Amino acid sequence: MIRDFPIILVDTNVWLDNYLGGRPGSIASRNFIERARAHGAHLTYPVHCLNDFYYLMQADLKRNTRSEKDLSENEVLAIRETAWACVEHLRTLATAIVADESDAWLACKYRALTNDLEDNFVLAAAQRAKVDFIVTNDRQLLKKATVKAYTPADAALILQVTHEQRP
Repeated sequence: MIRDFPIILVDTNVWLDNYLGGRPGSIASRNFIERARAHGAHLTYPVHCLNDFYYLMQADLKRNTRSEKDLSENEVLAIRETAWACVEHLRTLATAIVADESDAWLACKYRALTNDLEDNFVLAAAQRAKVDFIVTNDRQLLKKATVKAYTPADAALILQVTHEQRP
């Protein structure tokens, strides 16, 4: 069956870059997500990434908010609410890829390929969902992926070129 839209697994680091403007990959990640949505791509994420995303969002926001003093209770609550809002927004943009014991089994088997368990779960999710490609800023994952994997900038370009070639 030929689809009119690609299924793309978006790695946690790209989602973080999309929401946290001060990161090196922010502009490329935001551009990719905007272009993917404009071209009707089906964005996905491994369900396990939400925990990391939520935690890392809070950590980055706290680090950027903290000054010489500790954060106030109101600042901590605002950061928590912001992280939750980003989780909810991410869920409106993409579909979770669920996991079960077979993903854990495969992720452990991928240890021979890469010793990064989180990357291995990304690869297992990509296989489960039969994605067309992964988008990541993780250089190691780009090298070791068992499916096509691109940086956000390259993926945005691929979507643009593919869209222009449609009849």
